[in-house]
Parts: sequence; C-alpha cells; structure tokens
Amino acid sequence: MKLIALYFPQFHAIPENDEWWGKGFTDWTKVKEGYKLFEDHQQPRVPAEGYYDLSKKEVIAHQIDLAKEYGVYGFAIYHYWFDGKQLLEKPKEMILNNKDLDIPFCLTWANETWARRWEGKDSEVLQEQTYEPTEEKWKEHFDYVKAYLTDERAIKIDGKPVFQIYRPHLVTKVKEMLAYWRKLAREEGIGELYFMAVKSFDFPDNSILDAFDGVLLFQPHEAVNSKEYKGAKVYLENLLRHCPESLVEKMRTLRSKARTHFVLHSYEKVFETVLKRKFKYKNKDTYNMAFLGWDNTARYKEKATVYHGCTPNKFEAYLKKLSQIEAKKHTDSNDYVFVNAWNEWAEGTYLEPDTDYGLAYLEAVKRVFKDN
Repeated sequence: MKLIALYFPQFHAIPENDEWWGKGFTDWTKVKEGYKLFEDHQQPRVPAEGYYDLSKKEVIAHQIDLAKEYGVYGFAIYHYWFDGKQLLEKPKEMILNNKDLDIPFCLTWANETWARRWEGKDSEVLQEQTYEPTEEKWKEHFDYVKAYLTDERAIKIDGKPVFQIYRPHLVTKVKEMLAYWRKLAREEGIGELYFMAVKSFDFPDNSILDAFDGVLLFQPHEAVNSKEYKGAKVYLENLLRHCPESLVEKMRTLRSKARTHFVLHSYEKVFETVLKRKFKYKNKDTYNMAFLGWDNTARYKEKATVYHGCTPNKFEAYLKKLSQIEAKKHTDSNDYVFVNAWNEWAEGTYLEPDTDYGLAYLEAVKRVFKDN
C-alpha cells in the first residue's frame, strides 16, 4: 500500500486574503488563536519547526524530504479554481515547475464557494464558484490542469493520471464536463484519465458517480455522517464540568442565542466506524482515509468540532488496520490509502511535527508503511 496525504497550501500570503482578513494573513494566523475549551484539550497547536512560508522553495523541499523519509508516498494538493480565477496556486506551481521537488502528486479540486464561515457569516461571499457550463470554460480549466496530469510525477491508477473533485455534485453538468475532458485528453495524446469523486456526505443522487472511476471517502466527515455512526457526540451539558470557568457563561450565552456550541467526538469511536465503512456503487473503486484528531477550534472557537483522544499510538494502530483492509480491496495498480492530512493545522489534523508529539506521528507512518 502507498499512503497519499492531503496537502493544504494556505500558508503563504495572497492579495485576496490581505483584503478579506488583514495584511499578511495566512492559516497560521488562525492556528495561533487556538485555545483550550476543556481539560486535556490539545490547543494551541504549535509547529515544532516554526511557522513556515509555502512561497519558499526550500520549505516545500524540506516537507517533501520529510514525507519521503517517513514513508508518505505522495501529496493530493488542494486546487482552488473559480472559472479561470485561482487562489493559493503558488505551492503547487512551484512543485510542478521544479522537478527536483520530487514527490508523486495529484490535484484535488476544492470546488466550494469561499465565505466568512469561520465568523458564522455563510451568506457573506468572498469568492464565488459559478460553474459556467460551457466547453470554453471547461477547456480553460483542462488546459491548466493538463500540465499536472502529464508530469512524470503524476499519481496514476491503471496508468491513468488521477484528478479529484471535492464536492462533485456542486459542479454544473459535471458528467458532461468530465466526458469533455476525457475527449480532450484522448485528442491531445494524454490517453485515459482517472476521475475520483470525494465523498464527505451522502450525495443527493449516487448516479452522479457514473461519470467517475473511483470514490474517496473523506474522513472523518464521511463516517460521522453515515448511518453506521452511532452517538459519540457529547454536547454542552456534559462538557461544562470539563470547561475552564471563564468559558462556561460564554458557552451558555452562545447556546441561548444561537443554539450552538462545540461538539466533542470520540476519536476511537469514529475511527472504528471508518474501519467498518463498506460504501459501494456499481463497479467504482472505493478508497478510504485515515485522519488525525480533527479539531477546528482555531477557526471556530466555541463553535468548534473536536475529535478528541487521538495519540500517535492510537493513530498507528488504526492506520495499520485500515491499510490491511484497503490492501484486500485493491491491486498493485490502485493500492492507495489516504490520510487527512499532511498539514491541515487549523483543522488539527496533520502529520508534520508539533511541540506536543514531535515526529511521533510520522514515525508511526514509517512503521506501518515504509518499514513493512
């Protein structure tokens, strides 16, 4: 099995974020704002090697060296495309244009509208996804992406370059778009493509998957939103005894005004659900994903969702079980398992070393994948 880690590029300044959030904003700005909501809450998260800048080649080179040393096979890099406009493209373009940044990769089109969701203002749109369903727009996107599809480092399944779509059901005429991309790829001598739909929630209609070759279960969201997941949510009434006194009244006020508060999940119970997932649609390949204690307190504060109880030892045990399950499903041509994530610091799920556990999570990966 080969481990592919989701790769998040929001660690360099861009003009749009300067305008929306303040000069010099990156995701580190939010990461530094994390604080404890209850006893033994692992906040704030602090990178052991410092708050890096992904606009610098040497930073990405170090990440790649670290990933390869500890058994991470490749990166699935988030790709932000809005009908021709891009955001946060610098890290992936740096990897593409520098062959010495040698790690397998694929693109994951994170195709959602950007809004002030962290502030509870979903209706305040920052960058809208419009999905203009024309061959002209589809070709413009394809023409950009094909450099990644034809690169010798491109991750392939059955010899076909992989392209992922995070929320496929949101794309207007997605079946027609993918059929057109396949046609262009054949005409330009690229050959066949492998499209992977990312499943975080149930699709309104599974027939959307007819246009895809495979399905990636995005964890922990997909498991928690499945019928198999039972309970494991602890709400405010059961958490007040664990909260610092300074937060108790604030949480009560939040609940009375907005009827919302932070939610705590058991990492163990959620991962047990992940291991049991048997989603299947027709003959489509299905891939599963490990995760490391998702915790978005840095972004959402008292309205956070926390998957509590993850440790390097627990992660290693679950990752080993998951890789064994996935190995039985796949052949040599598609023997991939995914992990969320390499560096989602503000969501609390990352393999990179922090000041709490150092290299322990990467050492767990090495024991499961590289040494075996």
